[in-house]
Amino acid sequence: MRPVALLTGGTGFLGGRLAQKLARRGFALHALCRAGSDRGALAGLEVTFHDGDLSDGRALERAFAAATRDASRPVVVHAGAVISYRSGEGALQREVNVEGTRRVLDLCRRYPVGRVLHVGSVVAVGPARGEEVLDEDSEYRGDPLHCDYMTTKRRAEELALAAAADLDLVIVDPGAIFGASDRPSNSQRVVRMVATGRTGILPLLLAPPGEQSVVGLEDCAEGCLLALERGSRGRRYLLVESIWSHRDLIALVARRTGRRPPLSVPRPLWRALEAASGLLDGAVRSEFFTPQTIRMARVRFRASGERARRELGWRPRPFEQVIDELVAELGLGAPS
Repeated sequence: MRPVALLTGGTGFLGGRLAQKLARRGFALHALCRAGSDRGALAGLEVTFHDGDLSDGRALERAFAAATRDASRPVVVHAGAVISYRSGEGALQREVNVEGTRRVLDLCRRYPVGRVLHVGSVVAVGPARGEEVLDEDSEYRGDPLHCDYMTTKRRAEELALAAAADLDLVIVDPGAIFGASDRPSNSQRVVRMVATGRTGILPLLLAPPGEQSVVGLEDCAEGCLLALERGSRGRRYLLVESIWSHRDLIALVARRTGRRPPLSVPRPLWRALEAASGLLDGAVRSEFFTPQTIRMARVRFRASGERARRELGWRPRPFEQVIDELVAELGLGAPS
């Protein structure tokens, strides 16, 4: 009998690439998908689709029942989430990211499943102070930032960690994921904005003062599968290739696309911009000019992927290579 994988978030940026890799490893796929979602990432794969989302307990149960009929102990990949930094979407993120995770874990306890992979985010590790580099065991200090995505992903991860007492469960926390895909992603939008010099609000000659932990899409998907295959029960694995300041990251893309490198914005000035974003919140329609987005852009997300390298044998490509491939794929390279 072929192995079976049940996925949430399988039509998303990372989930679609994970599904493709699972299919190449011989898995038959079951995927929970919203009725109107774009399923192009799963085209050509052997997939049983189940209409519904993480707020729909009955749809989730139908998906679990079908997957466990097709295999004695299917693996479960929980990659579904709402990613948003807009004001007013906290309730939606709590319903999907937290309560949806709770529903998935409850069904994993009730149905005969095998390994469970919970896909978190490096934001669930929280921000660093100064030059410190955080790992899987670092203290979480994210709540004072009042970021709905960060708070709900952390709470979902706490549920998953607790569930490892009952389930064969592992967790991956990817950094900011960059890569070419037909699925939209914030990282692709950033690359396009740097290449065109247009953001809709701020010129990309200005770089936020924060830092980001990054990883390539292909490498992230491979890390997820290595965690499924080799990860230790109850362990978290940060999938991070390297740490970049926003200024250096934007400058890298600028060089590759023939744009001028950015100027750094001092932290006091950026805090003034945070205050302005609060006053304009709701009047300006932009995913990149909201109080939560501006606040998060000054944070130092400095995380280490050493455990994944050491315990899983994960070998991500250098981030510069990832950017080169992405710029080429998007057709944004500098004129020769």
